[in-house]
Amino acid sequence: MAKLTKTQQKKFRPVLLEILRQLDVKLGRLEEAVLLADVEKSGDDGEDAGGEGYSRDFQLGLLENEGEILKSTRLALERIDKGTYGTCLACKELIPERRLEVVPYAEYCVACQELAEKGDLEFD
Repeated sequence: MAKLTKTQQKKFRPVLLEILRQLDVKLGRLEEAVLLADVEKSGDDGEDAGGEGYSRDFQLGLLENEGEILKSTRLALERIDKGTYGTCLACKELIPERRLEVVPYAEYCVACQELAEKGDLEFD
């Protein structure tokens, strides 16, 4: 199993913590927007229900996506603590540091990520 050095892993901790901080703010705003839309909708006469429904669905989709990033970021921090950060969860090969710089919460190398997106990822 290929691994990043402890020094390489530790340099990503502040990056991941900043992502958590930003997501916390962003998720709070999205949740407020969804709740506000629900309150406004309850007092509406329903004339523009289609547009509001799309907006609410869009906001809920954003909440779900950001929630997934939040989960992945927390798991990445756990992998740093365990010393396994930077190792692909599927093939156990090293995730290139360049990929981690772009997607610090990446769980898979590029090849395995592509397989996962197609639904073809098999774990060893």
